[in-house]
Amino acid sequence: MRSFFKKSSCLCALFLVTSIGFAQSAKQAVQASMFHNDVSTQAILQKNLNRILKANIEGTPYYDETFNSAKISPIDKVFMIRYNVALDVMEVIQQNDTVVMVKENRNYVIKQNKGNITYKILENVEAKEDKLGYYVQLTNGENIKLYRKDRKKFVEAKAAAYGNINKTSAKYKEQKSEFYIEYGDSGSAVKLPKKKKSLIKLFASKQGDIKSFIKKNKIKVTKEQDLVRLINYANSL
Repeated sequence: MRSFFKKSSCLCALFLVTSIGFAQSAKQAVQASMFHNDVSTQAILQKNLNRILKANIEGTPYYDETFNSAKISPIDKVFMIRYNVALDVMEVIQQNDTVVMVKENRNYVIKQNKGNITYKILENVEAKEDKLGYYVQLTNGENIKLYRKDRKKFVEAKAAAYGNINKTSAKYKEQKSEFYIEYGDSGSAVKLPKKKKSLIKLFASKQGDIKSFIKKNKIKVTKEQDLVRLINYANSL
C-alpha cells in the first residue's frame, strides 16, 4: 500500500504542505488514535480522517464541508479550500490530493469567495500550545484590526450506565466564537475581554473616547456587529 502521506510537488515552492492520500483503508484510518499527541501535520491529518470516517458522529469539524474557491495571496492564485475548525487547519485541493497549509507560512492571506471570508494566520502568544491559528478578518483598519476565532471541539461518546438509556453519541460541538484584535500589522492576536472595563484598557490614550462611545451606543462587547462598529470608531480617532 502506498504511503498515506506524500509531498505535493506543485505547492512546496510556494508554501510547505503535506499531502494526504486516500488509498489507505477506512479501517486503518479509524484505528488511529483520536487524540494523537504528535503535533506534526501527519498526526493532524490522521486525526482528521479518523473522525470523519468513524461512524455515528454528529456534526462536522468544518466551517463548511464543501470546498470553496479562494484566492491565496501573495501568489494570487485560486484554489479550492475548506477550513477545519476543530483542528484549526486549512485544507486545499491540489492534483486530486487534499493538502494542508503549514501555518508557519504566516504571510499568506486566504480570501474565500463564498461568504466573502478572509482568513489570516496570527499568533496568540497567550495560548499554551498551537499558538498559530486561522482568524476571520472582520475589519481592515490601519491601526487596529478585528478578528473572529471560530471554535469547535470533539466530544467523545459516553456509554450508558444501564443499557442504552442516556447514551450520548460522539459529536463535534460548536463553541462560542472569540474575538481578537491585531495592532497594526504585528501578526499577534490579542483576545478581547468580555468585560467592558477590561476591554477599554486595551485602547491606551483613547480610553475616554471608547468608554463614551460604548455607553452612548449601548455597545455589547460580545456581539460581532457591535465590535465592528467599535473598532471602526477606534480607527477613526
